[in-house]
Amino acid sequence: MTRVLAILAAAMICAPALAAEQAGASYASDLSRVYAATQFVQARKEGCDTAEPETRKANDAAYNVWRKQHQGLLDELEKRFLAMIRGASTDQKDYSKNVGKYAGEALQNLEELKKIFLAQPAQEVSRQCHGFPEYLKSGEADLRKRYAAELKAIRKRKL
Repeated sequence: MTRVLAILAAAMICAPALAAEQAGASYASDLSRVYAATQFVQARKEGCDTAEPETRKANDAAYNVWRKQHQGLLDELEKRFLAMIRGASTDQKDYSKNVGKYAGEALQNLEELKKIFLAQPAQEVSRQCHGFPEYLKSGEADLRKRYAAELKAIRKRKL
């Protein structure tokens, strides 16, 4: 599943180029915005695993519940992103190269988000790590509600 998330993260990185190819800049930016939220959640969780290892068990449990609740959406985002790459690729070889390229960039982006999270004052990181399970239950982490407008726009385009 980490590979899936890594591939999806590339939506933020390659959206402008792919959007031009797809002639749908708003589609790509909406898709990127929703995906960025999923990547932020993952980066925060992984950052907490490093900075506050005593929170790992509770955070793992909460994160797994959150992922199960959002699994359909995560799968949909992956399909849409891969369709954008396919549309911007000239053939199967180009498609495979592009998927690999953007997956690598996505992993770099995830690492950068973790660094940004961990660069906060230690007290703030600790507070967020200890509050992570509650955050995942909050409306802020409910991606279907928080990004309802973007998802409505994205879903106008058939898969």
